[in-house]
Amino acid sequence: MQRDFNLRRLGTLTLDVRCVDVLNTNKTAAVVYGIRELSTDNPARRTFLINLNWKFNEARSNYRGSGAGEKQKARM
Repeated sequence: MQRDFNLRRLGTLTLDVRCVDVLNTNKTAAVVYGIRELSTDNPARRTFLINLNWKFNEARSNYRGSGAGEKQKARM
């Protein structure tokens, strides 16, 4: 889930929240290499990730959109 907040003069704040394995379906894996060797892997099951980005002092271009540079061409 991602949400953007426009803070006007302060910039833009972006909040990104993610959850890995919501239903807890990740199972333990086991590998048998021989009669007496066993390797198991039990990774973290539910993981929550929060990412917070703040973009400030964004440069605003004067040359965006259609007709970009028309004033400069007219001056020439």
